[in-house]
Amino acid sequence: MTVQPKTLEEHRDYLHEVVKLKLFFMHDWLARHPDEAPVDVLRQRVDIYRKTDANPGMLNPPSIDWNAEAWQALERPLLECYARYRDDGEAFEREGFGILRLSLDARCERDFLDDSPLKAYQCGSLRYNVYKEPTARVGFHIANAVCPRSIFDNPHYLPACFLALMEHAEALYGAVEIDTGTWLNENPKWLAIFPQEWHDNLSPRMEDVQWHYGFWGQFITGRGTFNRKMGEYLRRNRRLHYYPRRSFVAIATFRRHLLERFRQG
Repeated sequence: MTVQPKTLEEHRDYLHEVVKLKLFFMHDWLARHPDEAPVDVLRQRVDIYRKTDANPGMLNPPSIDWNAEAWQALERPLLECYARYRDDGEAFEREGFGILRLSLDARCERDFLDDSPLKAYQCGSLRYNVYKEPTARVGFHIANAVCPRSIFDNPHYLPACFLALMEHAEALYGAVEIDTGTWLNENPKWLAIFPQEWHDNLSPRMEDVQWHYGFWGQFITGRGTFNRKMGEYLRRNRRLHYYPRRSFVAIATFRRHLLERFRQG
């Protein structure tokens, strides 16, 4: 069955809905963590800046000037809005989104066309960290290089990506293990790829929510649209459905596990 790529209007809907959700989360988080500064939650626990036209760079810029006037023109009124509606989350979300909407729309097409993050991925939908010296353990990251399809649609796809990544990790850095921390470490489809060693090494949940896709990637579907099911879960339960967990596995163990799966078809 052919899966149609996301349209520009669907991307606009994604930006709108995920930013509304982040405003909901910000208000709720501050209600439960009153000692935190609203500005810190806005900058560090949710990703709104990168989705606005105040971001002059690519989707994930290497650095952010929080004092730039374009961002301050949004941040100042947004924080004032929070101060007015500290006790009214619905009003904060509604008026806060009104402050941001024009800037989201101004960036929408540029954001839609930006494929820069995937250019750093060396092994399909997997990217390993780059090190200056040999290291026993190589960290990796996950994206979706087969969008609009899911990375799980083809059962051989991610295993092939992992085999390539492990070969690179050994050849470039002399690595004997790979590791990552991601919300996918609570997703059954993801966990089914790994040997028991990965499951045994899983860390506790990391519930100190940060802005990045290690937490917020679960709100994006395989097509790159807004994951309404996950959004509804957060609103209903006031918590994420999945939280990141770290794990690691020996390359030799994982390679043997994957090759055995390939042999079994």
